[in-house]
Amino acid sequence: MPVQSADHRWHNEVVIAGLPPDLTARHPVPEDHPRVLAVLDKWWANLKGDDGARERALLLPRLYFQHFTTTSFVVEDGKGELAAFLVGFLSQTDPHAAYIHFVGVDPVRQGQGVGRALYRAFLDVATANGRHVVRSVTSPENTGSQAFHQRLGFSASEVIHDYDGPGLARVAFSATTTAARVRGARQLRVLDGALVLEQHADADVPGGDWVALVRAPDGLTAILPAPDSGSKERWIALYDADPDHGLDEPGLLVAALAPLARAGVPVFVASTYLADLVLVPEERVQTALAALQSSGFGISP
Repeated sequence: MPVQSADHRWHNEVVIAGLPPDLTARHPVPEDHPRVLAVLDKWWANLKGDDGARERALLLPRLYFQHFTTTSFVVEDGKGELAAFLVGFLSQTDPHAAYIHFVGVDPVRQGQGVGRALYRAFLDVATANGRHVVRSVTSPENTGSQAFHQRLGFSASEVIHDYDGPGLARVAFSATTTAARVRGARQLRVLDGALVLEQHADADVPGGDWVALVRAPDGLTAILPAPDSGSKERWIALYDADPDHGLDEPGLLVAALAPLARAGVPVFVASTYLADLVLVPEERVQTALAALQSSGFGISP
């Protein structure tokens, strides 16, 4: 049951490498909470019966879809139907740790690399934020989850009885990350001139002087120089100023997007032959630059 408007999906969309081409990812919003709860029993094949259903629902209160969204993901197909989700966060107590709280993949999508792609995306987030270890737990009955974690290189504990309370045993997992190296401030440049985005329902390459094209299951988005007048929303593009690499360097794009998300700045991301671009609305550009500078980025004219 899709509930997000196309515009809302547009601004929350994130790029996750390794997803099947018909799936898109974005950060969750509060309206996703009932959608996720509605699929738990089906996706878990009613594991542990009624007790398991109550346990799963209690593990996902609405607060995760309100206060932990920039480190969490939902994945949808071209019709907006839920295909997978990951709820995770950076530890507030341990500055070196991040935690994957709950992950689900539609059984019809299992074996397509969706879960692996979500885990790698979260590991990138943890690495970009200087976290050295990612932790997670699962129930002893969930042997599929245990095997999945171990295939990804997580170390597993023995069964820990009463871990989450009387009668709630867990198996704990941990994996180390390649934490971001300490280095000087990364420089981002502001592209000269404003841009506009045009959506095309078909996949044909449009005419005109476009800067980049972004393909999606529902058509094509053209990035064009903004005209001198008009009512279309204008965007400003940022790109990495280092000539030896772009924002495609592992963890760097996430490091740039995270402070923008915390500041509530909508973004649109595009890859070109010369550079990866992060677009922000023209009227929010000062907020965006301040958020990036507060996170250690330098801004070059």
